[in-house]
Amino acid sequence: MNFDNYVKHLRYYGNHINEYHHKEVEKNFYKVLDKLGEPTGTDDAVFITLRLKSKSDWIIANNACNALEWKLCKFFWKRKGKKMLETGTAPYVSSIEHNLIRIKDHIHAIIRLKDLKQYYSHQEIESKVTEIAYQLNEVNAKSPDAVRVRIFPFCDRTEKEANEVGNSLEYICKTSSKHYNPLSRKILSSQSQNSIKTKL
Repeated sequence: MNFDNYVKHLRYYGNHINEYHHKEVEKNFYKVLDKLGEPTGTDDAVFITLRLKSKSDWIIANNACNALEWKLCKFFWKRKGKKMLETGTAPYVSSIEHNLIRIKDHIHAIIRLKDLKQYYSHQEIESKVTEIAYQLNEVNAKSPDAVRVRIFPFCDRTEKEANEVGNSLEYICKTSSKHYNPLSRKILSSQSQNSIKTKL
């Protein structure tokens, strides 16, 4: 896939234009593509957006990203999912959109459902992903808009399918810059969380 087909320099948040860092977004676009794999098959992918609780920060969002990956891999791949997590081969990427104008910290994630041993309908996938997301402590279970799920074919057989994949990958990387990488994640212990929170 060619990033230049999906680049969007102008993107508005309210009345403000988001500052777009082309090189950094492009770099992360290909990192995400490398992690998920080329969209040449017939797999489905799930795009997930999580709106976090009101006083969330980067650390809380990071924890939610890690927990979401663990729970999704455990459900869809069972024992194989644990091995994927240990080896870093899970077809999952997430981004933390941090300190945007008038928008609280929130998460976008994409998981590619490849090599599943069990068939799931789109309705079953959406229902289970939504259920898992609402189980996270960082998500407000009382908000009907806290979790959004979109399922799409992760392939490029048609122009429409290729555009959906390419636009989704670009969207998850769009806040990348020299000073901030939305794809950055860390496994944090309670002690290190407190230390980083003090520095932030």
